[in-house]
Amino acid sequence: MTETDISRVGSRRQLIRFLDGYSLERKQELDERKVKRPLVKTHLLEVLDGRQERTPDQYKDLFGRRGLALKSIDDGLFSVRDNSGPIGFLECLRPRIVALYSTMEAQPLSVFVRKLVISSPELDHVWLSGVTFNVLWQIVTRLSAPNRFAKIVFTHDSVYQVDSEPETSETDEELPEPQEETEDSAGVVERRAARFQLVDRVSVVSAKLAALQRLYSPLYAISQLRFPSPTGRGGHDFYDNGKVTNRSESFRDHRSHLLFVTRIYEQMLGRTEQQAWYSVTTSLKTHGEFRKIVGAPLVVRFVEPLSPATFDYWIKSTFERSRNRFRLWGHPIRLGPTKVHVYGLDRHLWQPLFLELTAHGCMAIIPNGTCGNTVHRLVTNIQRFLDPGAQVYLGDQPYAKFVEEASAGIQYEHTE
Repeated sequence: MTETDISRVGSRRQLIRFLDGYSLERKQELDERKVKRPLVKTHLLEVLDGRQERTPDQYKDLFGRRGLALKSIDDGLFSVRDNSGPIGFLECLRPRIVALYSTMEAQPLSVFVRKLVISSPELDHVWLSGVTFNVLWQIVTRLSAPNRFAKIVFTHDSVYQVDSEPETSETDEELPEPQEETEDSAGVVERRAARFQLVDRVSVVSAKLAALQRLYSPLYAISQLRFPSPTGRGGHDFYDNGKVTNRSESFRDHRSHLLFVTRIYEQMLGRTEQQAWYSVTTSLKTHGEFRKIVGAPLVVRFVEPLSPATFDYWIKSTFERSRNRFRLWGHPIRLGPTKVHVYGLDRHLWQPLFLELTAHGCMAIIPNGTCGNTVHRLVTNIQRFLDPGAQVYLGDQPYAKFVEEASAGIQYEHTE
């Protein structure tokens, strides 16, 4: 995005009009297979704990501490720059969720956002687990004509299940996607890895998907889902880390889908926290600083137990690296070959939590004040990197039920 692009936008209406024209040009280039400039991409972020409305100055201060300059354009809309130049635009879609719009190349933008989140306890990605995507897929089938084409990507990579522990560094945890193999790649790592891309008519996928998932559990690990655009050609690709790519000819429709999904996610956060914080009144007595933790347990049961070597590598990777996939901190207490207790912290907001991790699954106590995003991040990463078919409960309720209830009554509305 150039200085000229930024200067053309003086209001939300002008932003939508500008990105509408830009999206139409990119869609025409997509159809001709000659894309000259990057597509419009959005990264959805959760800001702080969302329990109060924030002023423009508070947003400017929050992002300013990370080297970003925000300039107010409209109510809840800002232009964003860093030392290298324009990044894009930031819009407050909901009290808890902001959207970063940009036309940067996908890879550098993903790296930029990931580093921003890692360095900011106040920020987190919007996490869409395979369970959540399964519910969203049912919504796609209702919103879309049966003959429209949908796209689903399934990604499961057992990075902790290796024949021998690989040499890694802090930065290894930051890679957004598994890197492509080359002929001169060093060594052969043997582990379970699956990545499927399914593009077919909505009616065909709807009829077959559930049966395929029962046959092969990695198909539960949905990492990307396309919503076909109801207003024209193309669609909107939602990723499990809150990234959304506009492959339609309309930015208005792109923004409508963002508002639709973020309303569902906001309901998910509220229901998760209500269940975790207030559904139980008994407390868990612990040793040390965490003498009493009150909260409902998040229980994850693996379909197949982890091997001792895999379990050890998971624990080491998570709690001996500051930049781990689960964004957790703590000191594991060994209670057996494949069982540890962790009295730790979530690096998002630095809230305490209690974890019991075993080869058969894990339990997390989410005390009052801990962000619901902790739950959704944990479930998303377990499905992607440990067990795609894991069964998840929050208290005595299936995790999928919270997603279904959060989506009930939320209507897709095309914005102008």
